Amino acid sequence: MSKKLRFHRNSPEPDEPDNTAINESLRTGEAESQMELFNFIGILLKRRTFIAGFIACIMVLTAIYIFIMPNMYRSTATILPSGQMDKLSAVKELAGLGNLVGNINDNSSQLFPVILRSNQVKDALATKQFNFEQNDDFISLTLSEYLGEDNPDYLCSAVDGITEIQTDKKTGIITVSIETKYPQLSQKVLIEMLAELENFNLFKRKSQAAGREKYLARELVIRDQELKEAESELEEFQSSNRDWYGSSNPEILRTFTDLQRDTEIKSKTYLFLKEQYEIARLDVQKDIPVVSILDQPSFPTIKSGPFRIRIILLSGIISFLLAMLLVAVEDFFRRIRHGGNRASIDDLKQEINVAFPVINRIRRQSQTPTIS
Repeated sequence: MSKKLRFHRNSPEPDEPDNTAINESLRTGEAESQMELFNFIGILLKRRTFIAGFIACIMVLTAIYIFIMPNMYRSTATILPSGQMDKLSAVKELAGLGNLVGNINDNSSQLFPVILRSNQVKDALATKQFNFEQNDDFISLTLSEYLGEDNPDYLCSAVDGITEIQTDKKTGIITVSIETKYPQLSQKVLIEMLAELENFNLFKRKSQAAGREKYLARELVIRDQELKEAESELEEFQSSNRDWYGSSNPEILRTFTDLQRDTEIKSKTYLFLKEQYEIARLDVQKDIPVVSILDQPSFPTIKSGPFRIRIILLSGIISFLLAMLLVAVEDFFRRIRHGGNRASIDDLKQEINVAFPVINRIRRQSQTPTIS
């Protein structure tokens, strides 16, 4: 007699995993994570006196230090762009070509920030004597005295510390600011810095038109001398041969023709260079980038820093996180002294799971078998 095989519809297949066991394991892991979190919170509550004292101590020290610091005042000025701005400068910067020398127009204001941060401008500011009044007191000092630096390298770095220069990439507007503890000093230093920029552009910055003007000036001197010599030779020849115009001697006529032609060529060359020289002189005035100041250096009446309340609150947050770390480290070493190494490692893992639950969740998901 043949036996019939019976298949039960509700019986699980041999290879099918037990979903109930997996879900139960996940719930157990989440419960353990919650217990670990509660245990860590309990440890923090037990050490609340230490944490509160640590935070209070750090905040008090920060408050003492921040209230000792003087108020700072920032003077600001804005400079309009001049010359031809590169319309593709933003694209070139994205492509890594924004800093190439060929991309910078000598006649534009793109070099203004570089000039303002140059050692030449900083040295001029450092030796300048600034006179101003502060709280009915007359003060006269240099930046070197104000910053307390005599070393040229350290002094340049200190001047950089009180200077801020920003350039708007879209409009080309340059914003320059100076920050010191004296409002009038900030304004006067910024005024002097802009004056040094103007002085550099007018007297020291080279341009193509200026170089062309100098070249034409040298050539004019040479051509003028050559023209005078040619005219002198022609005059001497005419004086020696007064009847040259009626002479039939071919040598005399040829010599006169050569001298006359040479004089005319040198005269035309001189006149042409003279005209180009006058044009170059006009181009020099146009070629120098003009410092067009939109907003003159402001006189600050409101402090720019320090923001004391904000810094104190930030120190409180940082000290709270640091206190939590100290408590966790102390509890870890305490468990090492009272338990085995294996238990201490397990406790460390639990602390990490409490502090970073995302890592624990990712680890469990990676260990969970995939249900097909």
